[in-house]
Amino acid sequence: MQERESSGLGNSQSEFRSPAEEQRLLNLDLATQVVHRLRRDNLFITTVESCTGGGLANAITNISGASEVIKGAFVTYSNEQKVALGVPPEIIDEHGVYSLQTAEAMARIGLQRAVSADVAVGITGSISRADPNNPNSVPGVIYVATVFGDKVDAQVFNFMEGERWEIKDKAVGEALKMVLGIIEANDENPQSP
Repeated sequence: MQERESSGLGNSQSEFRSPAEEQRLLNLDLATQVVHRLRRDNLFITTVESCTGGGLANAITNISGASEVIKGAFVTYSNEQKVALGVPPEIIDEHGVYSLQTAEAMARIGLQRAVSADVAVGITGSISRADPNNPNSVPGVIYVATVFGDKVDAQVFNFMEGERWEIKDKAVGEALKMVLGIIEANDENPQSP
């Protein structure tokens, strides 16, 4: 058995990680924090996702104990599926499917339709190409809304570089940060969910 000497290049493998690998590790850490906080506060979460295709729910359910904080989630990849779930068609008609208003409506309908949910996230946007069915489509622009009781956090993110999966991972990471933020805001100013 041979012993190998340290090359002196550092002990951390993070020097060799790509930005995409760093994002995945960050998402794992953020999802762990989300599950911990939801469990601590005895809260449930649901997601209504379009362009992320269930990626946020997947990130949460990758964490041990997730079954104590999520009963289910929704993937509404088309306008028709959003409306079938309960997003008012007039919101899509007036603001476009890619809008903060639609993301918030998605989150709110998730709260209503989920078996059990206190916190909900709606995500919509266009990732890698203009959507011919939706005139306000701008590739890389993602709309995320979190709702918890009377608190709403809605934000627009611009991810103009990266492969589809990289943009989806970035969007999931931002959504996880928003969930943590809205829970922390509730800790500072408690309310009835």
